[in-house]
Amino acid sequence: MTGTHPGTGTGPGTGTGPGTAAAAETPQAVNRDAWDLRTGVHVGSDFYATAEISAGGSSLKPLERRLVGEVDGLRLLHLQCHFGLDTLSWARLGARATGVDFSPAAVRTARELAADARLDVAFHCADVQRLETPEEPYDVVVSSYGVLCWLGDLAAWADGIRRSLRPGGRFVLVEFHPMLEALEAGRVSGAGGYFRTAEPEAVWTEGSYTDAQAPIRYREYRWQHTLGEVVTALVSAGLDLVALEEYPYAAHPLADSLDTERDGWWTNGAEPHRYPCMFSVVAARRDG
Repeated sequence: MTGTHPGTGTGPGTGTGPGTAAAAETPQAVNRDAWDLRTGVHVGSDFYATAEISAGGSSLKPLERRLVGEVDGLRLLHLQCHFGLDTLSWARLGARATGVDFSPAAVRTARELAADARLDVAFHCADVQRLETPEEPYDVVVSSYGVLCWLGDLAAWADGIRRSLRPGGRFVLVEFHPMLEALEAGRVSGAGGYFRTAEPEAVWTEGSYTDAQAPIRYREYRWQHTLGEVVTALVSAGLDLVALEEYPYAAHPLADSLDTERDGWWTNGAEPHRYPCMFSVVAARRDG
């Protein structure tokens, strides 16, 4: 999980005045600093169970394993990998795995964990909206759980995915449903509704989704993307839609109404099929 968010923004990020260096920072730079701070909290949290997974466990859920399928021997690119637990888990299944994240702190930690686990996994520090075309393309690209709200340019993101895949290679996305933002404002993007009506502003946030009391405070930007915008970006970039699924449960109680947990999935206990909580996309690069 890369970017679930409990909606703890506490106001506009207006602490710096015009003409200062901080005021000129890009949203991506602001978010990168935020994820550097989060990484130090997340690594030791019960939420991520880093020690257990590093010792040979897996952070993958049955859903993404079903969607991705057999990976033994395949070149797999994991986008927005955070500090790499899912990437290491794919490698243990036989994938020739590479993880990408824009946080230097997360990438450093991922490399340390891979070395400690003696797994041959590469980690690169890069913005997934500015991916370089790999010398050898990948068979599978994956991304999951709280990733899209950190991206302002879906067209660039989708183009990087296409260029990273071999012809016929597949992209698999598992993500929290943007409908949750309409049901409980602030839980996905802070837009306050299903549709984005304005560009986001920086907000100050304290703590993290792994520990609301963690002694960290940072600014962040988040973007709201509808399901149609996500699919259109991928198709427009040169991928064919293979499957689109929606689910009445979530991997994390992102909304207060998701109050019932069973087998690792959270639902609305009173009305478990009332609205979608997650969705997945499987798409394939067109030949040529």
